[in-house]
Amino acid sequence: MSQSRPTMTVRQGLLLALLAGLAVLGNVSALPLFFGIQVLLGSIVPTLVLLWRRGWWSVAIAVLASLYTWKLWGHPWAIVIFSAEALWQAVFVNRLNGPPENDIKGRIILAEITFWLLMGAPMVFFFYGVVLQIDPANVAVTAAKQAVNGLANTVVAFLLFVLLQVWRNRKGQGLLPLRGIVFSVVLASFTLPSLALTFLSGNLLQGAAQESVLDNLRTVAETAARMDPRQLGEPTRGLPASPGATAFLLIGREGERISSNPGLFLRLENNFQPAPQELIQPDGLQILVPRGQRPALKVWIQGYWSTTLTSGRHRVQVVQPARPVVLKLQAQSTSLLTTSLWLMLLGVLLSEVTATLVEGQMQLLRASVPEVADDGPGLAGDVAPDGGSGDSSVIAEVQGLVGRLQEHLRREARLSQDLAAMSERFRQSSEQLRRLSSTDLLTGARNRSELERSLRLISQRASDYTVPLSCLAFAVQGLRPINTVLGRQKGDEVLQRLIANVKRLLHANDELFRIGGSEFLLLLWDQPLESARTTAEQIRRIVTETVLPAGNGPSNGLAMNAGVSLLDSSDSRGQAMLSRVELALNQSRELGANQVVVR
Repeated sequence: MSQSRPTMTVRQGLLLALLAGLAVLGNVSALPLFFGIQVLLGSIVPTLVLLWRRGWWSVAIAVLASLYTWKLWGHPWAIVIFSAEALWQAVFVNRLNGPPENDIKGRIILAEITFWLLMGAPMVFFFYGVVLQIDPANVAVTAAKQAVNGLANTVVAFLLFVLLQVWRNRKGQGLLPLRGIVFSVVLASFTLPSLALTFLSGNLLQGAAQESVLDNLRTVAETAARMDPRQLGEPTRGLPASPGATAFLLIGREGERISSNPGLFLRLENNFQPAPQELIQPDGLQILVPRGQRPALKVWIQGYWSTTLTSGRHRVQVVQPARPVVLKLQAQSTSLLTTSLWLMLLGVLLSEVTATLVEGQMQLLRASVPEVADDGPGLAGDVAPDGGSGDSSVIAEVQGLVGRLQEHLRREARLSQDLAAMSERFRQSSEQLRRLSSTDLLTGARNRSELERSLRLISQRASDYTVPLSCLAFAVQGLRPINTVLGRQKGDEVLQRLIANVKRLLHANDELFRIGGSEFLLLLWDQPLESARTTAEQIRRIVTETVLPAGNGPSNGLAMNAGVSLLDSSDSRGQAMLSRVELALNQSRELGANQVVVR
């Protein structure tokens, strides 16, 4: 008959109080995973206390540690979820798991999985989605994170408990079931690497997204710093009209302020504050979030990315709404966490199956031995040799079993490495294919296949926000003699240099496409016809002033023809505008070189 655990001593009581402090510290020292999503380590301690002492102290420790989440996330509902988790574990261990000897068999992990399937995830969707009115993307990533976080903490607590039992066993204070040892080894070898990969991938994912945002903001800042304020014209020129658009603020040496969106910057100064910098990886990038108490998940999607650049004449601040990047990152994070959760579940299942198989093999081994000596503490179910040949055979079988298990674990580790390498190669290939399918490799402009999709999206956005959208198509004349005399490589170099100069004229929201050999098309955001015609004249000057390589034979230099058209309010897909601009380009060719036709 199993014996109950001994009563608590003063020393153990002090240790229990210390562990309670560690549980609170585990939640205070939250690890940031994504925006508004932190990994909490506080529930490791209550689970370890439950396995160590049983009883109900673990529930009190869990409730105490979870109180910090009210300050961290701005709502009390996480306290309810984590307290329910601790109570579920306590009921299972104290009432359903049998004698204390069963605690090392890992069944508490199965109980944790059951909690998140039946209660934890539904509670997250109810409290976050219904009570707090959080958007579905945030609710999904929170549910996935909390399930992974809870299961990971239970796995870590169980492994620590096993190590504690191994330490006690060295002093001759108890038996270790072989089933529990095998379960622990397989579980640790499978789940711990998957958890590490999840944290590393999440960190890389967030860092890459922030680097991309910073590059975009710096490009706009550098363009704005070189801009003559008189070029802005009306105050609304360049006003962001889409969720992903950028806005800039120029501050001169004398304190004068010129902004593409004065109202936005006034609202940012009065109602927003910088988020803690430890959440931002690249130097020079900030995220401005609304002031005041609110659920943390709502703060990030209402924020603005910000960077500041100092030039000779101005200090330039550029901002961009954070919502599109945050939502995209949360969707990717949900997939990553869901994959990690499935890997952990697979690890638990594999651990249970392996432990059951090993236990069955040991039962067969015990049945083949007439007597088993009990010389002291060790692995429960281990066979003690007494010098007989039968016992030597049993030892050899056990050693063979251990060897097969080790080989299985090595194959599993190699398989995990191969899968990770294949996943990375697939990601790189997909990214390269996406770039090749949408970008002209010579000039860096988007290609014709990308034009139809972008034209539809940009035209719809311009119609929704009542922003003028002009289309400018131009063709460069005079490249053929260079290709004939000096070779196509020289002609390509001239075209590359020419298009690079054209790109310097464009604003952040303008788009450039290569639609033919020397034909290009521009979608000019927030530019009426007259402004688009001015842009066409600027391009004409760039073309005609392009320096040609020596030795290309008799040449009058380069010339261009251009057609310009404006999006109608009824043309939400832009097809009519595209047809008009193509007709205008053909008419300009009929009129001669360096002609611009507006339709």
